[in-house]
Amino acid sequence: MTEMSDEDCELALKSFAELTGTDEACAHFFLQDVDWQLQAALDRFFECNSQEGNSRDVEASSEHNKKPSPKSPPSPLMDAFTVLSWNVDGLDKGNLKTRFTAICYIISKVSAEAVFLQELAPELVPELRRNLGGEYSILLSTPSQPYFTGILLKPNVEYISHKCIPYANSGMGRAMELVEAKIGNMDVRLLNTHLESMKESSEIRKSQLQQCFTQLKEWNDGRTLIVFGGDLNIRDNEVGELPEGFLDAWVAAGSNPKCRFTWDTRLNDNKQAGGARCRFDRLFFNGGGVFSSVDFSFEGQDRIRRTLCFPSDHWAIVAKIH
Repeated sequence: MTEMSDEDCELALKSFAELTGTDEACAHFFLQDVDWQLQAALDRFFECNSQEGNSRDVEASSEHNKKPSPKSPPSPLMDAFTVLSWNVDGLDKGNLKTRFTAICYIISKVSAEAVFLQELAPELVPELRRNLGGEYSILLSTPSQPYFTGILLKPNVEYISHKCIPYANSGMGRAMELVEAKIGNMDVRLLNTHLESMKESSEIRKSQLQQCFTQLKEWNDGRTLIVFGGDLNIRDNEVGELPEGFLDAWVAAGSNPKCRFTWDTRLNDNKQAGGARCRFDRLFFNGGGVFSSVDFSFEGQDRIRRTLCFPSDHWAIVAKIH
């Protein structure tokens, strides 16, 4: 197939946006997956919309409007539980609206049961609700702050409670965001956080990590699925021993070197940092006696053609726990 010119791609972007009533960030998302073939992208867009509409109708009636009878048997467990975590770099205002629209489409494509977001900014919340409010419940930690974390839950994840616990030693407004939920007949506990940044904050960061570990131990009863993660800004020598029964998702999946560095300025030039490469973003889990394996991957590694930047300076990490 002949490679399309920049002019052809620009025309495809504009045509897709006009025909679908969307924007060019959405157009880019669909076109890049089909080698910029307009008709194929349109077919995929309308197919996705049709499927999403049908699934939303089913979810609205079965999950939210009906309460199971006490005599009903417990629903079967899922085969897998997928979590996506992403620092969306909402503090960088460069191309922010375009970047965040691309982030939302990628989240929709992955369709994880739970999404951990870090560095959300207040101006992103309306976009988040507009783009993903029909697919997820949106829980925000401290939305009155300049930036904060958020957890998104699919309708099949039954929300029970949500709270935010600030770190007393943080000079950057960081906190633990905690969710209690159920999926089927299994209890689920989620902890999303953004630990203190910068090398010189090592002792503060290690203390915050230990607070998270203490929470994990409190939750762990051997029967509950527990997932903890986010942008931990952590270095390997700061982690220490994990709480009993918990696994590092990247390590448990085989430590693929291609999925090691989640903040990689050699491959991601949104930020200039002298080629620094770090595994700042991590996910840990305890399968609650049901799940013991995990697949680990990256998302957000394609440039946005219009701006020639990536959706964020961090790659998104995805853990499929099964």
